[in-house]
Amino acid sequence: AVVMIERRVCIYSFDACARKCSLSASGSGTFDGESLLQCVQKLSEDLKRPEDCSSEVEKGSYLVVQKCCEGLNSYIKDRSDAARLRVVAECNDALNTTIVDVVREVSYLTNDQSDSLDTNLSALISTLETEVFDAFLDSVKRNVASCAKLGLIESTAPGGGNKQDEAMPFPPYLAASFLSIVRCRAQVERALRTATLRRPDSEKVTYQFLALRTASDGVVENICLELRSKLNLISPHKADVFAIHMQFLINTLKKYLSDEVVSLASDTRRMMLSKAGTGGRGIGKGMGNGPEGLTALENLERLGRV
Repeated sequence: AVVMIERRVCIYSFDACARKCSLSASGSGTFDGESLLQCVQKLSEDLKRPEDCSSEVEKGSYLVVQKCCEGLNSYIKDRSDAARLRVVAECNDALNTTIVDVVREVSYLTNDQSDSLDTNLSALISTLETEVFDAFLDSVKRNVASCAKLGLIESTAPGGGNKQDEAMPFPPYLAASFLSIVRCRAQVERALRTATLRRPDSEKVTYQFLALRTASDGVVENICLELRSKLNLISPHKADVFAIHMQFLINTLKKYLSDEVVSLASDTRRMMLSKAGTGGRGIGKGMGNGPEGLTALENLERLGRV
């Protein structure tokens, strides 16, 4: 009879805790792991035969975490990227702090009869964490795709020089692209700082690196694809200029670019140089591979730092 009563106490306690945590998660985007910890600690004080309630304690703890995750999933619906990053931060914090404490308390309470609890709770939270961050990365891809646009490509008349290009400030399409990358970095830094993403099959990598790789790959890939699609509209002189731009992108973003995108950018640069070589005298002189190209690249990098 005592065991039955204590099992019911466990069920009711975790059910009440689950409702509270669900409301907190769906309303304010908070993973209230502290309430779960307090619930387990109170049961530790109240139960006379806790080892006979190990199944209820384990299932109850899982229920609370499950309701937290469902609430957080509900919280991000129709919300911005900031809300997604908040949820990722909450999951990351829970995995590194409160869940560790909860598992330890449950292990103490049930006399080490809940061996799988740590794995089950971590899997539940990690799944949500990964799904939400992937949704954020998808949003990053869409945002950079809308910024990395070449705009109108004006042809240069035969014999025309490049004085206009030399006098022009930092190219607008590059400025918009880099601004989208900087904005992405600021968002992730503000929400996650140096938090790492757990990956069993590889070394730990920061969320910031993953976000910057996604943004950088997106920018370079979109620019390359647009250049290739408009190759027939690009004059030899403009091709020369774009070859320098491609080298600038590779030099500046190489830390974050994937091997596939670096290869795509290099091939696109060679394509631009090939097109530049088809021009007449004074046009498409292969400036990107000569001293003039180096000077133009240095000027571009100087403007980029500004």
